[in-house]
Amino acid sequence: MVKNYILMVFIIMGTVSTGCNSGNDNNKYQNLKFESVSDSVYQPDENYKQGLATWKQYYEHCMNQPIFADAFYLQLQDKINIGSINNEHATDITKGLKILDTANNQNLFHLLAIMNSANCSDTLPLSNHLRKDFYAEITELLSMSPEYKGLPAIFDSTKMNIRVGTLYYDALRPDTLISTLNRTTDSSLIRYKELLLRPENVLLAQTVDMIGFSAAFPLKSKLTNEQETALKKGVSFSLNSSNDKVSLALLSNNTIRMQVNKRYTVLGKFLKLKVS
Repeated sequence: MVKNYILMVFIIMGTVSTGCNSGNDNNKYQNLKFESVSDSVYQPDENYKQGLATWKQYYEHCMNQPIFADAFYLQLQDKINIGSINNEHATDITKGLKILDTANNQNLFHLLAIMNSANCSDTLPLSNHLRKDFYAEITELLSMSPEYKGLPAIFDSTKMNIRVGTLYYDALRPDTLISTLNRTTDSSLIRYKELLLRPENVLLAQTVDMIGFSAAFPLKSKLTNEQETALKKGVSFSLNSSNDKVSLALLSNNTIRMQVNKRYTVLGKFLKLKVS
């Protein structure tokens, strides 16, 4: 689902962005530059501020390095990718656009400047809003299982524990991307450049992804006999993607442990492409 915060940011950005035109000759060299987008263009509420502060702190603890400047808190985004173009109407509007650089006969993996990951397996501090976000996601995931979609009704969400396993950090090379867009003759990249130059669009240039998480819930009431027998052995089911999976187990202290194997983008940096 598209989360409210990211759309709110884009709506505000759309009102303050200055227009630029890609021109009629898209193959002609242009003096392009990327400008960082700051969340100072709008007034974030306390929930946003707390969420951003929590994830920044967790990232810096896990990665042992400062977070990048102008990081946005994206909540639990599962449909947004680095290199995607986004605006106030939708995330990742380039989905389905095949990006190839036929000038070099290669894809654009060389645009990635930094790829770093760390396995922390630490407990994430939860504000009330973060707790609601995770609980809503867990409820949605369990709704995909006919056998276990009713489990949230007996979870004690006030004592929910969230552990984040692996964080993954990616960053694009903006200068290399500009050079590629200026010299390409590939029709997909020309279209990509046209989209980037539209005043309402921005590029997701840096991301912090959470590669799955686990949640533990004390139970407020009893499971059915069938559920108890199955969960003591452990059960799992696949989500919409064959690579995404949920595992459930009943622990000895009458607690359900839920392991979610799914990628979420939680922090991001946006750049605006302009003709200077």
